[in-house]
Amino acid sequence: MYDTERLEAIQALQNALAESDAVAVKAALQELDAPQIIDNWGEFAPEHHLVILTLLPASEAAEVFSHLEEDEQTALLEALPRWRVKELLGELYLDDLTDTLQAVEEEDPELAEEIKAQLDPETRAEVEELSEYEEDEAGGLMTSEYIALRDSMSVEEVLRFLRRAAPDAEQVYYLYVVDAAERLEGVVSLRDLIVADPKTRVREIMNPDVKYVRTDTDQEVVARMMADYNFQALPVVDENGVLSGIITIDDVVDVIEEEATEDIYRLGAVEAPELVYSRSTVWELWSARVRWLVVLIVGGMFSSTILESFEATLSAVTALTFYLTILLGAGGNTGNQSSTLIVRALATGDVRGRDWWRILIKELGVGLLLGLTLAAVLAVKVVADGHAEILPVLALSLATLMTVTNIVGALLPIGIKKLGLDPALISNPLIATLSDLTGLLIYLSVARMLLQI
Repeated sequence: MYDTERLEAIQALQNALAESDAVAVKAALQELDAPQIIDNWGEFAPEHHLVILTLLPASEAAEVFSHLEEDEQTALLEALPRWRVKELLGELYLDDLTDTLQAVEEEDPELAEEIKAQLDPETRAEVEELSEYEEDEAGGLMTSEYIALRDSMSVEEVLRFLRRAAPDAEQVYYLYVVDAAERLEGVVSLRDLIVADPKTRVREIMNPDVKYVRTDTDQEVVARMMADYNFQALPVVDENGVLSGIITIDDVVDVIEEEATEDIYRLGAVEAPELVYSRSTVWELWSARVRWLVVLIVGGMFSSTILESFEATLSAVTALTFYLTILLGAGGNTGNQSSTLIVRALATGDVRGRDWWRILIKELGVGLLLGLTLAAVLAVKVVADGHAEILPVLALSLATLMTVTNIVGALLPIGIKKLGLDPALISNPLIATLSDLTGLLIYLSVARMLLQI
């Protein structure tokens, strides 16, 4: 029923937009909340995006706006009425506002300055301070809209303080305790405050063992830490331990999505971590894919060289060519599997670079078992085809190839990690190309040796 009502509301909104009926648009928007509009944003024509953000209440418009891609945010800010821009940005949390202004500054510096001029001095100073941090570090994710307490405050004083300060904070479920120098001392939950005696001092109920990150901590580390501890918020301190801000779970979800997208693109040899397919031109899609493909096809050219050097072997036993694609396909798939498993394990912290020897031993065993299993399956096909004379060649080649590609696929990401690069750079197409070259050398060398050709 809920889905039916939502679809009807979306359809009513689309009809009202098509008819340019502002009253009907407002009525339809009242039937939808911000997440529903965000989920269906792509179904509305681009010219209608402007209308929706203009007619939505400012708070909902800000929530929708904060989930849009940066280039679309900039375009909308250029087109929206100035009064709506001021209202919309006034509703954004400081971290979202900072990200938006940084994106606008890259595309349209004059517009960025115009928007900053409309901010009150305190907000502008906070935005400029947050802008100094790198986007992929904790400082670039944090917001300064948090609530700090003194350990000498009573629960009653804190609750009175919250009634005044909470509307300006991004979250109030966890409150942070600082000393006179603003250094982080502890954390206390809203739940603990509610159930505590009003006369109790904060120092008596706070947890002094507070987890935190520094402003220069990488965003992947932040995301992993919040996931491991199930935090809704995480404090950020500077090099002196002074509380600089907090990172909330909504920002970490964005980081996880961003990192996952980047890794998926890299595993597919696509160099465009911020690519959005629906808004990309043919030229942009070509540019994102062509560089790696050129590298891979150059690498693949070595395959023809290897085949040429074994021309006599292939000519003497034509049946060898019948199973070439099977071996190469199996080798490539095995390498991709092991590479994917290790890239994921490195990303989650399940394994470290120093574990390479343990991974080597484990993948050696796995590779041998996979090779023997696939060799047994292939043997049925080879015998049925009447080519039993090359069965030893195929069995030994397949077992060897599975073992080698399994180890290569597992250790290459670790090697890249040790060089300080992203292990996802070891993309599946690259693994497949290396596997093809290795497979050809192993298969044809074994054939020449065993068949004495």
